[in-house]
Amino acid sequence: MKYLIHTIALIMLLLFAACGDFYVFENEPDSWDGVTMRVLCDSNYVMEGDSMPLLVDFSPINPDSGAVYWFIPDTVIAKVRHNTLFAKTAGELQLVAVSNNGRLQDTARVTVFEHWDTDRLEFSNTHDMVIYANITVGGKGWNPESQPVAAFVNGQIAGVAEAREDHGIKYARIRIWSYADQFSGIVTLQCYDRSRYRLYSALDIDFSVDPTLGTLSELYPVNF
Repeated sequence: MKYLIHTIALIMLLLFAACGDFYVFENEPDSWDGVTMRVLCDSNYVMEGDSMPLLVDFSPINPDSGAVYWFIPDTVIAKVRHNTLFAKTAGELQLVAVSNNGRLQDTARVTVFEHWDTDRLEFSNTHDMVIYANITVGGKGWNPESQPVAAFVNGQIAGVAEAREDHGIKYARIRIWSYADQFSGIVTLQCYDRSRYRLYSALDIDFSVDPTLGTLSELYPVNF
């Protein structure tokens, strides 16, 4: 019996040799070799109460089209549900994205900032100045729905831009409030671009009581 087994093994060996070189088993190529993953929301800004979709970019592609898992260290500032970040309260957080198989990860810094509440500004401040402005964002016309603009005096919210139209002319009226009639501080305008989750600043000027910057025929340029 042992002789028969050896004979069969020898015959099979000769058959493989007759067909050419011995077959060499090679490792299957790893579809994840060279693949990178990048979070697309790094350095983004989100206002309290807003939400932001969480996206990643795989290069060249996601080999298995699997899910991406998100982790945040502070659920007080924000929470994540179904690849969406929901901003809860002001603060900074570090997002961590991990690929489906756990082999790739990337991080992103996101800033949640306070909601621009101006309901009581007129009642708590007695002095104001007004700007009739032509606002542009990135060289394009201002969209008041997706690009709200607010004024700050020494870092405190002092007013918001209102979209208006008179005599066929579209413009923004920015009424800026202050508690003092002089030496109130520097006025800075900020634009929150909700479509790109970016925060832009412009126009550092001294607050002055009762002046009006710009007119309907010559609007004051504000460029973000």
